[in-house]
Amino acid sequence: MLARPGRERTCGECLKLQPGYHRAFIPWRYEFPVDRMISRYKYQGQRQYARPLLGDMAVQVRNLLSRHPCRRPDLLIAAPMHRKRQRERGFNQAAEIAEAISQGTGIPWSDQLLQRTRSTRPQSGLGRSQRLNNLKGLFEVHGEVPRHVALVDDVVTTGATAGALAALLRKHGAETIEIWALARTPAGNTRSAQPFPDVAGNRQAGGQAR
Repeated sequence: MLARPGRERTCGECLKLQPGYHRAFIPWRYEFPVDRMISRYKYQGQRQYARPLLGDMAVQVRNLLSRHPCRRPDLLIAAPMHRKRQRERGFNQAAEIAEAISQGTGIPWSDQLLQRTRSTRPQSGLGRSQRLNNLKGLFEVHGEVPRHVALVDDVVTTGATAGALAALLRKHGAETIEIWALARTPAGNTRSAQPFPDVAGNRQAGGQAR
């Protein structure tokens, strides 16, 4: 199953309020069948459902970088998972996505640079304000942050986590921050009112994260 290539464009929310990152590359919408595939992979540990998505994500990134070599980051950073939850789940899906992209592109990756300081209630099912409160003081940087990074995750819903992580990375020296994820919740979905584009437009980072 291949994601449909799209042109770069800027969503309406980004026009009103600049996010904390520069661009987002998110090939799929979080809807059938992708939502079922990610859910079975993430919550039931059925890795066979992730293989086509991870493999095609690497292809999509290679195609992106062939068109726009300047978008090649110095490092892929996996969105962090608290060690307790990772022990329970057995893996960090963001780390596996980052590793798959790294294997397909040669870009180095890390699942140690960003770390969670504590375990929190899951973000799924929370509104944006609840998500932001849930994220306060939640992350730490352990190591040197390169100038150009791509933050890797599985699903972007409101962008609250992505914005919080991007703000922290900026404070530690990142100048260009991209969000690379498998899927984003479509506009109008009850879980999110934030319309994420397939490939977000080239925006200057700054301001409050969405």
